[in-house]
Amino acid sequence: RLLFEHNRAEPESYEETSDTNFARYLRTAKRNVCVRCGDDGHHMRHYILPYTYRTLLPEAYKKHMSHDVVILCPDCHVVCERASKGRMKALEDRLRMELHGPDSLRVPPVIDDPHLGHVKSCAIALVKWRDNIPADKLERYEREVREYLASICDNEEEKESILNGGTAEEGRRQLTKAQLQTACGVRYRVKNPEFVPGPVIVVESLKGEEDRIDAFIIDWRKLFIDTANPRHMPTGWRVDNPVICRLGKDGPRYKYEP
Repeated sequence: RLLFEHNRAEPESYEETSDTNFARYLRTAKRNVCVRCGDDGHHMRHYILPYTYRTLLPEAYKKHMSHDVVILCPDCHVVCERASKGRMKALEDRLRMELHGPDSLRVPPVIDDPHLGHVKSCAIALVKWRDNIPADKLERYEREVREYLASICDNEEEKESILNGGTAEEGRRQLTKAQLQTACGVRYRVKNPEFVPGPVIVVESLKGEEDRIDAFIIDWRKLFIDTANPRHMPTGWRVDNPVICRLGKDGPRYKYEP
């Protein structure tokens, strides 16, 4: 069972419209059951508008998103998430191709950094096969690892010690187990600077225009209704309820487009 309750607070004022459903939605207590099947056991939040899009919208839209966060049981959540993910991929692929060309579909989100990959390989070789590595290779491998460890070190004295393997009086020391573990754990796959995340492409395509954003959110509500066919939605919840909250001197005021 979720350890939270819906916010039952009612705004100080809202614009009256010919449709009173939204007013009823604001005033009605929300039941802690799956809105699709009515199960009152284990629950989880489901974002009707995917969370990755929600976070990129203007602040005014995010303040009203409780309307588009519902409760689902795990089984129903899987069904709805599958539909959401499918639509997200189709939408993002279409916009990516339209805005950036067909080649953009082949741009990977991450790429391998050859230098970091080499550092990792050298460290693994030193851990596993040190005694069997020829002296010249052993020296190269250690130098690669030492230079990497020094590059991520902020302390100048420690950096010098890593590069030289100790002081002249102490003699050159081997890399420690901890140092080798650090180098073995290098993440050599890095973000591709040429890759634009799908959610960014989708939200940017709306161009910040209210009419586009409104229609975008309502389309996601329609997808949820068509997919889930929910039988236990909160009283007053409707696909065409307001999608934006404006803060005024008299309290929240909700934009409504019938």
